Parts: sequence; structure tokens; C-alpha cells
Amino acid sequence: MTIHPIRPHLLSTPDQLVDALEIPFSDEQLTAITAPLEPAVIIAGAGSGKTTVMAARVVWLVGTGQVKPEEVLGLTFTRKAAAELAHRVASALDRAGVLTGRDGEGAELVMTYDSFAARLVSEFGLRLGIDRDPVMLTGASRFRLASRVVANAPGPFRSISRLSHHSIPERILALDSEMQSHLVSSEQVLAECDRAESRFAQAPLYRGKTMADVAKALDATAERRELLDLVDQYQELKRRLGVVEFADQLREAVRLARQVPSIGRELRQRFKVVLLDEYQDTSAAQASLLRELFSGAGEPDGHGFPVTAVGDPYQAIYGWRGAAAGNILDFPQHFRRADGRPAERQTLSINRRSGQRILDVGNALAAGLRAAPGEAGVSLVAPPGASAAAVASATFDTFRDEVDWLAETVIARNAAGVAWAEQAVLVRRNALLAPLFEALRLRDVPVEIVGLGGLLGLPEVAPLVATLRVIDDVTANPDVAALLTGPRWALGLGDLEALGARARRLAAASAGPRGLTEALEHAVTQADPGEVVCLLDAVADPGDAALTDEGRRRVRAFHAEISMLRRHAAEPVADLVTRVVSTLGLEAELLAGGRQTSQVARFVAEVASYVDVDGDGTLSGLLAYLDAEEDFGEGLLQAVPTEADSVKLMTVHRAKGLEWDTVYLPSLVDKVFPSEARSGVWPTRAMTLPAPLRGDASSVPQLRDYTKAGLAEYRDALKADHRLSEDRLAYVAATRAKEVLIVSSHIWTPGNVRPRRESPYFAVIKEVTQALGTHIDAATRGADHNPAPAEPVRALWPASFDEHVTAARRDGAQLVWQAADVLAARAQEPDEWAWESGTLSAEDAALIESWDESAEHLTQLISRRHDRTVELPEGLSATALMALHNDPDQFATSLLRRMPRQPSLAARVGSRFHEWLQDRFGLPAELEEQSAEGSPDSEELVRLVRAFEAGQFAHRTPIGVEVPFLMNWGPHVLRGRIDAVYAWPHDGLEYLVVDWKTSTRAADPLQLAVYRQAWAEARGVDPSRVGAAFYHVLTDHLRFVDAPASLIGTAFAAGLSS
Repeated sequence: MTIHPIRPHLLSTPDQLVDALEIPFSDEQLTAITAPLEPAVIIAGAGSGKTTVMAARVVWLVGTGQVKPEEVLGLTFTRKAAAELAHRVASALDRAGVLTGRDGEGAELVMTYDSFAARLVSEFGLRLGIDRDPVMLTGASRFRLASRVVANAPGPFRSISRLSHHSIPERILALDSEMQSHLVSSEQVLAECDRAESRFAQAPLYRGKTMADVAKALDATAERRELLDLVDQYQELKRRLGVVEFADQLREAVRLARQVPSIGRELRQRFKVVLLDEYQDTSAAQASLLRELFSGAGEPDGHGFPVTAVGDPYQAIYGWRGAAAGNILDFPQHFRRADGRPAERQTLSINRRSGQRILDVGNALAAGLRAAPGEAGVSLVAPPGASAAAVASATFDTFRDEVDWLAETVIARNAAGVAWAEQAVLVRRNALLAPLFEALRLRDVPVEIVGLGGLLGLPEVAPLVATLRVIDDVTANPDVAALLTGPRWALGLGDLEALGARARRLAAASAGPRGLTEALEHAVTQADPGEVVCLLDAVADPGDAALTDEGRRRVRAFHAEISMLRRHAAEPVADLVTRVVSTLGLEAELLAGGRQTSQVARFVAEVASYVDVDGDGTLSGLLAYLDAEEDFGEGLLQAVPTEADSVKLMTVHRAKGLEWDTVYLPSLVDKVFPSEARSGVWPTRAMTLPAPLRGDASSVPQLRDYTKAGLAEYRDALKADHRLSEDRLAYVAATRAKEVLIVSSHIWTPGNVRPRRESPYFAVIKEVTQALGTHIDAATRGADHNPAPAEPVRALWPASFDEHVTAARRDGAQLVWQAADVLAARAQEPDEWAWESGTLSAEDAALIESWDESAEHLTQLISRRHDRTVELPEGLSATALMALHNDPDQFATSLLRRMPRQPSLAARVGSRFHEWLQDRFGLPAELEEQSAEGSPDSEELVRLVRAFEAGQFAHRTPIGVEVPFLMNWGPHVLRGRIDAVYAWPHDGLEYLVVDWKTSTRAADPLQLAVYRQAWAEARGVDPSRVGAAFYHVLTDHLRFVDAPASLIGTAFAAGLSS
């Protein structure tokens, strides 16, 4: 870095600074700006000019000769904030005239907290042998790698195997993120699991049984152990690929700072002052790093180093992603002065953004925070002469009434001279964005949803996501129904009902098992895939379904389209999404209707950011990422508003740091805002780090009593803590407005049986607006039924199209047909026709060249289609392995063309018998096994139950029933469920795996070989200590079989050699 000469001592008084910068600083701002070079924390309320103060402090220190520009280090959270702070510092230095150098001085001294940690590792990593230049892993790529870990996990897993494969990567990343944020190792988590299990095991029993809440805690602890194993594999995969996350870099930076103290000394010599922005959002790991480097932890020479932290505990809204609000409150103790006294605490309370009425609302919303122990925020006031601003509220009967009123108010504000871009609608939930977006768009209001989560519910994006889900999972019935009844296919309700009936008939069709493989599958598995009602089965084979002629044609076309898309499921995700957009004709439909394609383009761009780091991206991984963004998207994706003149729609979390002339806060109803806590408690939530291990453990509620009563008390404490988090969010939302704050509420939400209560936040604001006379009460109270029922009103189906849009589409189609006729008539002279139609522009020529490339690509695809080589899947069920062994050719055909198997009566009886055994042994059924209505027991089931009760196993207690497993076998993963496992101290055995046989058909020992090997690996015993037997229930015959592991190898060899 080039060091420029400094004009000596141009500033000596605060008045000179005010004159130099031409900013009328308040007394409290000047106190913070001109403070001595020692540790200090500035509690800066919303809109109090903290960035201006930090920039002015640099000017003061440089202008008074205390530091040079390159000796100032500024840290903040986002690149945008870093760029803004750097610009403010450079501009202030230039405007004050304290430098003799060039433009841009000081900009390179400001960076993000993540970049700072990465730079430490890059500069000093070799001192501990750390890779200095790894590839950075961010965003959706994390979900991709986590999905790969799940796919390759060796298992067996007893707890997480019950989870959806989409949800496991999310859980891995959640636990990993918390461990990194709090600098916790796997060994520490395991030790805490042991401690928790031990304490829960001592909890009082109820009638001799473990209480349900305690049992859930024990189950969650077991699940956490398995997730922890996957977290370790995730970390190992990153090391193997040479990629890291910012959290990994941060952890390594902390390790460097702790193990190499000289690094801190070097940095304290290089920088004379450090400014920490938004300190309330730092994690425990970030605070630990900063303490190690700049407070001289363990080194007396570090005490008194001039670190200035700026932030607001009332705006600490990112606790859910690792931020520790207690950091800013504990700063004076962590960064002490040279004489050992706590650092000085300064405040900025004058808000220069909002009018006083808006500030009064913000202060009122923060009342609960001020009353909480240790929060120590500030009450906001406007400077003298500031506008009073305006606050308004309104109550409506229904959510629809509220949305319509809001949209009309937005238009009225624009007509009054407020630009579209100066208006923002902030919501608590992503789900509220789509109806607001539609209401504004229908009124031709330019509008933009900020963030991916809100895009997923838009009418033009929803069918795209639904199609991706159907490609990934043929049993995604809701998505199939949504597509069929959507505007593209517009299938009538009668036809949909007929398809549903056909799907049920296909699932219930009684047919005997075909061959040994199906007989074993029906007898062994709990739920044969063919027994699942699958709407896509009926689409593929409508048979004699009572469809209209037009409905049948549409169903046939839909099936052809989905089948074509599913053949491309293995394409790179970005290519597949582009193909789906093209196939659905989304952009053409939007343009034909005079609508923007920008939202589809934004979605495609977000998918394109799903960078292929490991070369093994999957559609399932993308869908898991979308699920996480939709459910927990308050900041998962760091989106920022565009500069377009459009109304901005976003969640409150995304609005932090932004401001608008007019801000709308709709749907202020109880349980929406404030929301209910959804994260659960760590003892029963495996993906959550145990609270005793958190870096801020002293400032968060802790479980004191490991009993049912203790868990209840802990939940209450967390609810109170969550309410404080919601209070902070409400405070942030209200203080985004500069001139006008408008809040609204409704009584009836569609489908609700009971009326909604207004939010306590709405009640606070309504008290202000009633006093001002700006409250609108448009609600009709006392109604005994919901005017917005769950059942839609009767209407024509499908809905009629806009006549103008339909006419435009017909005209476009007619032009296409005319062009086709011309081309057909002049097929022998296409070049001459092209020249006659006009000389090609360079753009058209490039387009035609791209068509040629596409044609060549399609030709190659067609030629490859004749290649019938089939790769064996990495994951196989035990049933699939038997199918491979018995008939490799048929198994290969089934992989190329997956078709559901017809269920049989024997399979249903077998499934019901398995359910009965679970109930008998007091084990919970899986969610998919539970049905709303019971079905009568068949005679066959009654015979099986009676035979079992009279047989040799009636009085034996199993170790486990329906035990799920995952087992590595070479490059493959075998999965399944073991019917039952018993302790068996006979004939030199330790365990016995039993397979229930509910019919007299022959059985294949291969399946027991898989079960035997899986149980041996799970328990860490020699397979020779595990016996294997078929138990024929009706004849009470226990038949031991020789089931060596070599049977598994033979089965794979048969498949690979065919």
C-alpha cells in the first residue's frame, strides 16, 4: 500500500471538524467522534447516523495526527456495507482536506468480517500448515455437497432414516453451522449428548414408562449423534475437495490467533484503531477472534487497544443464524482499558431518518426490550425542526380486503408524488408476498420481490417448481394436480376426479405376486411402492377412466411432456431448469399476456448461482435448497433490492439497513407477527446445538432440570426469549419509514374457523393512530362465521381467459402456421425464401447459427439414445438386490423404464401384520403408515395374529422391530428394514435377525444375508455371532438359514456381469 503524506494537525477542535465536513453533528455524536484512543462501544439507535460517525472519527483521528489512514481497520458484514463505509471514509477525508494524497485513500482498509478472517488465514495460515488459497463455498453449493454426503453415507442409520431425503441435508448444514458459529467440536457435542442422555435417563417415570417428552429428547439425542457423523463426513468432503466456507475460515482464524499470539501483536502494530460495525450481529466465533487479536487475551500489552464497536442491541435480529446479541452488551468487559476498567459506553439516540411520530412507535415497540435485563438500548428522538411524519392504521374483515386496500393506497401515494421505489411492503412471512405481489401487479404497479423465497409462490414460478418436483418424485401428487388444473392444461374438476379414481383403482388392484422377487417384497416390506396412490400412474394409464375426450387428450399430452422431461432428469440442474422453462412456454405465455418475464428470469438466475463445485449436483439437492429458502429464507440468500423504480416487497429481515419514504406493515395479527417460535428446544431438536455449548451460553435460557417439568419450564423461557426477538424485528420494521408508516390488520384469514386477534404490535400502534385520528376501522365485528371460507365459491372451471390475451395468442399461432405453410411450399429453396423475406441482420444470423448448434446437439442426443448401457445405482434396497440377482436383464429394464408394481392382497395383509406387530410391541408407526380411517381386519390378518399369539415368539421381547439400516457395500449403499432382532444367547450366537413370513411361499436367504450383515456392522460384532432365520407365522416354524455375506457379493457380481 502507498502511504501518502499527511498535513500535520489540521484539526484541533470539534468545531473545526464540523466546519470541515459541513455536518451539524450533535453533542453525543461529537463525543463519540472525538473520544480518546481507547476501547469504546457506541450503542447507536436506528437512523442515528452511525456510519457518518465512524467516517468522521477517522477524519478526526487522521486530522489530529493520531493515526494514518492506512492504520485504520474497519469491519462490517456485507460487501455493500463495506463499500459504503469505505466510500464514506474516503469522501470525508477528501472533503475535510486532511490529506495530500490521491482519491480513494482508505477504501482498502474496510472489509467484511468474513473477508478479514479469510485474509488472516491466507497471510498467516502457513504458520500452522493451513491451506492458504482454498476454493470458497457459499449459498446453494453447501446444500449440494450436503446432499452428496447423504447419498454416500455408509450407515446404518436408525434415527435419520425416517426423515425425508430432502430434509437431511438441511439438518446437516444447520448443525454444522451452529458448531462453527460457536467453535464447538464433534467431541464436545458427543460429550454433551452423553451427559444429556445420562440426566434424562434419571427422569421420573410414569407408571413405569419413560414420559413422552423425555423419550423424544432421548430420540433426538440419538438422531443428533447420527447427524454429527454426517457433519464430520461433510467436513471431510470439503477438505478432500479443497473447498471451505467462511465459517471454516473463521474457525481456522481463531485457531491461528490462539496458537500463534504473535499474529495479534503484528496486527496491533499494523493498525492503530479498529472500527467494528453492526457488532450486535457478530457470532460467538467472530467475537472470540476479535478478542484474541485486539484485546490482548492473555497478553497485557493488548489491553486498552482502541477498538470501537458500533451497534444496537434492539436491532439484533439474526440470532437464528448464529449472531449473539450478548456480544455488544458484554463488549465493555471483553475489551478493557489499559488500566483494567471496562470500556466506555457511548450512545447515539438522535434519529435523523424518521419523524417523531414514527420514532414514538419504534420506542413503544421496544418497551419490552427496555424492560428485559441487560438489553441497554436507547430511546430514539428526532432532531429539532424535524417533521412529525405520519402514522396510520387500518383494520379489515378479511385478508383480501386488507390487501386490496393496501394496493390502492400504494397507488394513491404514487399519485401524490411518492416514487414507486420509495415505497416498501415489509412482511413477517414469505407466504404473504405472493398475494401482495399479485394485487399490485393486477393494478399495473411496478413491483419487485426481494429474495428467492417470495418468488417461489408466484403464479409464473410455481408451475416451474412443481414440474421440477414431479421430475424428481413421481409420487408428488399435489404438484401433479396443481399442474393439471393450472392454466397450461386447465383440466376440469370432473376429469381430475376421474383420474383420482383411476389412480386409486390402480393402487388397489388385486393381483398375485409375479415370481419369487415380488412374493418376497410383498411379504417383507411394510409398504410396497405399488400400493401408494400415484396420480401420475393414472396419467400414464388412464384406461377406462371417465374422462372427457378433451380431458383425455390433455392428459395424454401432459404425460408425454413429463415423460420427456424426466428423461433429462440427470442433466445439470441449470440446464434442466432452462429446459423446463422452454418446454412450459412460460416466457412466451407471459409476453403474450403483456406481462413481464423478469420474475422467471430472476428464478433462473438464482438457480444458475447453484454453482457446481463438486461435479455431482442433483435435482434433489436443489429442491432441498428451495425448501430451506422458502421455510427459513429470512436471510439465507443475500438479496438486495434493484435500482428499478418499483415497489419493493420483502421480509423484515431483508429490510435491515434500508429505508423508504413510505413503509407498509400488513397482516399484523397474532401468531403471524409476532410469530410463534418454530425452532423447538434443543433437547428434542437434533439439528440444534445444545445450549450449554453455545459461546453465548450465559445470555440465553438454559435447561436446568432434565425432566418433563424441566422441559416445559425451558420451553416457556425460550418463548419469552423468542418474543424479545420478535420485538426487535418489529422495532426494525417500524424504523425503516422516513415520512409515512402504515400498518394494517384483519380479522378473518381464509379457512380459519375462529377470528384472528390483532397483533400486540398493532395494538401499540393503533393506540397512537387513534389519538391522531388516523385509524380506519373497516371491520364488521360480531360475525359468527368466516366471510372468507376455506372452500372456494362456485365458479366456472377452468377459469375463463382474458379475451385480449387469448386473441393475441391466436394471432401469434396463426403467424406460425402461415410461416410453416410458406416453408413447406418452398422446401426445395429455403435459402432463396430467406433472401426474399429480407436480408439477415448480424443478430438474426447469430440466432440461426445457434439453431444449427442446437440441431447438432439434438442429433447427438438421438444417436446416444441407442446406447442402452445401464449403470447400477449407488443406492439399492434389499428387495432391489434380489431382483438384480434373480433377473439382471429385467432389473435393467426396470431402471430404464420405471413402472409401479401392481399390489396384491398378500402384500396388504403383510403390511397390516407388520403394523400390528409394531402396535403390539409398543413402537410408534411411521407417519406414512398412519391413516385417517381404519380398515376392517381381513380373515387372513386375523389368522396371522392368532397364530402369532399362539406361537413361540408371543412371549419373546425383541430388541427392535422394523429396524432401518443403510450399509456400504463397495461403491453401493444397501438400505432396508429388518423385521425383528432378538437377543439369542444360544448355539454360540448373540443376536437373531428374524424375517416374518406371512405366506407359505419360498424365501430367498439373500435378504437375510443383507439383514445379518447390516446388524453385525451396526453393533460392531462378528457376523458369525448373528443368526438368521425365517419365521413362518401360520405354521409356527422357525427356519434357520445359512446367510453368508458372500451371497451379497454373488448378487452384485451377477448384475455387473450381465
